Amino acid sequence: MLITFLRHATAEDRSLSIPDADRALTDKGEKQVKRLAAFCQSNRLMPGIIFVSPLLRAQQTAKFLQDSMPGCQSAQTADWLGMDSQKTTMLTELSKLAELGIDDIWLIGHEPDFSELIGCLMHTSAERIVVKKASLIRLEADFSGRPTANLLWSLPCSLMRHG
Repeated sequence: MLITFLRHATAEDRSLSIPDADRALTDKGEKQVKRLAAFCQSNRLMPGIIFVSPLLRAQQTAKFLQDSMPGCQSAQTADWLGMDSQKTTMLTELSKLAELGIDDIWLIGHEPDFSELIGCLMHTSAERIVVKKASLIRLEADFSGRPTANLLWSLPCSLMRHG
């Protein structure tokens, strides 16, 4: 199964007096998603099934991605991708998707949840994984036994160039 992790783009600062779940993308975040979408289009990286955290900044990242990429599927909200998700819960949900034969998924969510999940799948420490905002990380995962994955590539938004 191919799993592409997309951390949400830059959002409003945590120090603002709004609930964390309601922090929206900034102008910079919108530009990051548009850059990411243009990169994906020019490199023929069309998302398979997209699962997104219920938090506003992740939902907006998914929506801007879809709006910027003709033919991109709508994202499905997945509570198991919300902030502070347990990696065991995320592994269980990914295993269920693998059992269904789904072989290309994109996850839009948060840190440190993604680095913990990637670290677990790659059997390494989460501290060794860096997931920047609006970055893409692709793994090839195997859930037929003990969940494991190989890193195929990791690309921060700042290095995404297109046609």
